[in-house]
Amino acid sequence: MRKSIFCDTVRRAFFVLASAFIGALAVAAEPAPGALSAAIRDKLEIQADKSIDFADREALRTFYGSRDYSAIWVDEAGPTRAARLAMEEIANAESWGLSGKDFATPALARPLIEDRWTTAEAADAEIEISALVLKYARQARGGRIIEPEKQLTTYLDRAPRLPDPAVVLTEATMAADPGAVLRSYQPRQDQFLKLKDYYARLLDERRRQKDLNIGVTGDALKPGATSPEIVVLRQRFGVPAIGGAEDVYDAPLQAAVKKFQESMSLRGDGVIGAKTRQALNVNVDDRIAAVVANMEEWRWMPDDLGATHIFVNAPSYSIDFVKDGAKTFSERVIVGKAATQTPIFSQEMTTVVLRPEWYLPDSIKLSKLMSGRALEGQGLKVKKNGRVVSSSQVNWGKANLSAYEIYQQAGDGNALGLVKFLFPNKHSVYLHDTPDKGLFNASERNFSHGCVRVRNPLTLAQHILDNEFGAGAMNAVALSRSGPYANEITLQKPIPVHIGYFTVWIGDDGKAQFFADAYGHQKRITLALADRWNEIDRGKDHLAAIDTDALKGLALRAKAAETLPNPAGLFGAPSSAYSGSRGSGVSDLIHRAFGGY
Repeated sequence: MRKSIFCDTVRRAFFVLASAFIGALAVAAEPAPGALSAAIRDKLEIQADKSIDFADREALRTFYGSRDYSAIWVDEAGPTRAARLAMEEIANAESWGLSGKDFATPALARPLIEDRWTTAEAADAEIEISALVLKYARQARGGRIIEPEKQLTTYLDRAPRLPDPAVVLTEATMAADPGAVLRSYQPRQDQFLKLKDYYARLLDERRRQKDLNIGVTGDALKPGATSPEIVVLRQRFGVPAIGGAEDVYDAPLQAAVKKFQESMSLRGDGVIGAKTRQALNVNVDDRIAAVVANMEEWRWMPDDLGATHIFVNAPSYSIDFVKDGAKTFSERVIVGKAATQTPIFSQEMTTVVLRPEWYLPDSIKLSKLMSGRALEGQGLKVKKNGRVVSSSQVNWGKANLSAYEIYQQAGDGNALGLVKFLFPNKHSVYLHDTPDKGLFNASERNFSHGCVRVRNPLTLAQHILDNEFGAGAMNAVALSRSGPYANEITLQKPIPVHIGYFTVWIGDDGKAQFFADAYGHQKRITLALADRWNEIDRGKDHLAAIDTDALKGLALRAKAAETLPNPAGLFGAPSSAYSGSRGSGVSDLIHRAFGGY
């Protein structure tokens, strides 16, 4: 009896344990309601996934916490339709100039066992999709380089406008097509979309590219020339030979070469010389990197440039005035030297000044003082506290240069010419005229101290005045000849001014123009996108206060070493005997320190 009771007890215990085991298996196969939510909560609240950006992780915690950690994108049977639409767009990230490696999906790549995920696997996939949605939206808006001014150079005064993670998640999860929501975060500027199309063509070219380059060095090839390299060029440009003369440089090939030269900002003469040979040997990967860097810069630009705006592109030395969406003025400009670059930023133009005065910055003040001539003899005047003073009465060796205004009166010889255009900014740069018109004929026009010199600026002024007051209401040319000096005209309709740095520009015909990376910004962006931050040359902080006392000390030591006479009374009584030679004198020390003016 006892044995029977014992056996029944053991049997019942066995069945209880077996039922519990089978129940556990059933729970694993079909989780009880709330199991997935609990797993999502645990992974967000307890586990710290280091692959997710900290701010994104906090946003995910808040977002899922507000909805009781319920899943959006997946269930144990796999991704939902919404998830598939979102992931289709994310998988297409590289076509937008982003890196496909940034959007790996290890959790989603896990195979479904008997058409199911475990609860933990489903939770991983859910969080992964939301994290990728946030990363895509952030990178689409320029989030790979969050602070260009600090991370790259102070001359790149741009800042991505990153989306609010909570808004991204809300919009994406409530939309019928989350993929369309993600695409909406990509820039919509016309030039960005043209770069995207050109980028796709370059990727295709890289896939099918053959060894179709000619030598970097060699004889200049002109129409009529015969060379085995002509055969390669025919294949490169897809130009068939006339009459079977594959190695003869004929007119159709010349036309193709001219188009190529123009696309590379070379003289389109059809002669294949040293510069054209070098351009022909530019690797397609280099062009791809250039395009991606330019696309990244567009992510930092304002979404709306303005129906009416001014656009300066430093690498192409060009300026456009756009009125109601139509380009009405295009001209050449001169921009800053490599040592005194034109900064890259956007601001609103508020004032046009006709017959302007030129107030010198501290760096140029010191350079003028070191020139060996009295300031008045250089056509300059000095003010302190609003009163004109004689430069010979100032002990410049001890003076605080910032306390003195040194300026050039308006007139034909004024460094700013007949007009300047002000758009207040921390860089103290503006657009202006110049008496040195011949410099506009140079192919590379990096000559200024940072400001932008405009060829035919009075025509630009007329466009601006017509926009402000109506066509013909004010005559810019007449006012510049006989109007009042320092005639400031305030604009009640400020005009956005965008100074850009785009080394690749796509024309309306889809053809690309490449410009030299004179300031190195393209290289900096390329290194940053490759996560090679330690290789970036950030250069000097051009916004840092100029230590004129230290520079005076350098000048004094250089003067003593060179036994030069005392220039312009900088260290005592004035002297007219100073004649330091260019490149070795004390004055040249200032030019080297600031890159000229």
